[in-house]
Amino acid sequence: MKILRAYKNETDKERAYGTESTLFKEIRKLYDLTEVVLDENYDETEFAELIRQYDVLLTMWRSPRVPDELADNPGNLKLICNITGSVGGWISEKIVASPHITVTNWGDAPSHGVAEGAFALLMAVMKDIPLAIEHAQNNGISAHPDRKPASLYKLRIGIYGMGAIGRKFVDMLRPFMPVVFAFDPYVSQEQMPEGVTKVDTLEELFSHSQVMVIHAGLSDETRNSVTKELLSMLPDGGIIINTARGAIIDPDALRAELASGRLRAGLDVMAPSDWPDEDDPIRQWTNVIMTGHFIANPIWGVDADKLDFTEINCLETLKLFSEGKPPKYIIDLDRYRRMT
Repeated sequence: MKILRAYKNETDKERAYGTESTLFKEIRKLYDLTEVVLDENYDETEFAELIRQYDVLLTMWRSPRVPDELADNPGNLKLICNITGSVGGWISEKIVASPHITVTNWGDAPSHGVAEGAFALLMAVMKDIPLAIEHAQNNGISAHPDRKPASLYKLRIGIYGMGAIGRKFVDMLRPFMPVVFAFDPYVSQEQMPEGVTKVDTLEELFSHSQVMVIHAGLSDETRNSVTKELLSMLPDGGIIINTARGAIIDPDALRAELASGRLRAGLDVMAPSDWPDEDDPIRQWTNVIMTGHFIANPIWGVDADKLDFTEINCLETLKLFSEGKPPKYIIDLDRYRRMT
């Protein structure tokens, strides 16, 4: 099986999964892998002709755009295996809709780290850890005496989005026995994890919940869908956790609630930027924890030669394809249009 990985430039090759990565070392043991760095002014038609010589094209963040002409004339190409998640920046609807090409991505790979991050933020905010730190740094004198530490037991938690990350997050919650509600128009009650009650609207979700955890993807449907009116339904001291995308929440409405001190938040992502300006007063608010879209990244304690979930899913996709079996995590048009 012949596999191609193309880069727009040498810098992108250095920053991406490439020659020296554990993933590519494993791929080379099993298949015929070619890596190419394109000329800065590469011709798209010539690039398409190169791709046609291979059975599989590997893509990921910062990949060169896949030429649309491959949709009707793919040559040998049958699979585009996107190593990472989103594909919209380099793979068009026309390619996804092609009857000749299967497009896949990393599937549930990020669910472990992102769910861990959401759980960590929830626990830290719920236990008022920022205020405890302030208390300790000021010799036991706190400017915020109205601390509101809580327990997960019987706490009413709403989850917006019940994909792979939402399900993994529910698994982490379960031993602590909270009451869990979820809103996801694409998941029926029968498909919900055990013990999770499906609600039919965001209004119902927010009105039932003391804690709101965002696990939805960002799309035209979800952008700014968490409004001022919805946030006002959370009780005083209520908690917002967002490890999905900042733009799902109306940024002005969220900032107003946090500035007033009425709500608390653990935010790995924010809008318009995941990390506010240096002089932004939000950096000083002790009812907010910000982690700059980084809380899911495993850095410490990872062996250099250990395959992560992204790499495992990529290798599994290639194995299934090489055996003539349908791969997991296929991206069809419906999924493509709902992806972040």
